[in-house]
Amino acid sequence: MTSKGKDITIGAVFSALGIVFPILFHFIGLGSIFLPMFIPIATVGFLISIPVAFSVGLITPLFSAVVTGMPPFFPPIAPIMSIELSLLAGSISIFYRKLKWNVWISLISAIILSRTIYLAMILLVVPLLKLPSGILTVTALISSIPGIILIVVVVPFAVKIIEKKYLRFNET
Repeated sequence: MTSKGKDITIGAVFSALGIVFPILFHFIGLGSIFLPMFIPIATVGFLISIPVAFSVGLITPLFSAVVTGMPPFFPPIAPIMSIELSLLAGSISIFYRKLKWNVWISLISAIILSRTIYLAMILLVVPLLKLPSGILTVTALISSIPGIILIVVVVPFAVKIIEKKYLRFNET
C-alpha cells in the first residue's frame, strides 16, 4: 500500500472513531464536555500526512452531523467544529511530522491554536446569526477544560503505543 493509501486508510478508521466516540460518551452519560470527537482526530494528526489530517478533521464533524445529528448544523456547531478539528489535526501533523516537535508541544500548541480559532468563530457567528448569547459563548470554551485535560493525558500515550506497535513509517 502506498503511503498516501495508508494515510487515507488510517484517516478513515480514525474518522469512524470520531463518529463512534461521541455516541459512546453520550450513551454512558459523559456528554460533550469531554470532547470525545477530538480524541481520535487529535490522535490521527500525529499519524498521517498534513493534507489527509486536515481532510479528516474537516469531514468527520460534518459526516457525523449528517449520520447521527451530532453535532448539530444549527446552531452551527458542526461547521465550526469542522474548521476547528481540521486545524487541530492539520496543525498537529505540521508540528509533529514536518517540524519534528515533540508530542506534548505539538499537541498543546495545536489545542491552543484550534481553541483560539473556535473562540474567534463563536464571537463572529453569535452576532451575525442573532443567536442568544447563551447558545455559543465563552462558557462552551470553559466547559471544555475536562475534555482538554483528557486529550492531553490520553492522546500522547495512544500515539506512542500506535507508533511503536502498529506504524513504522518514514516521516513525510
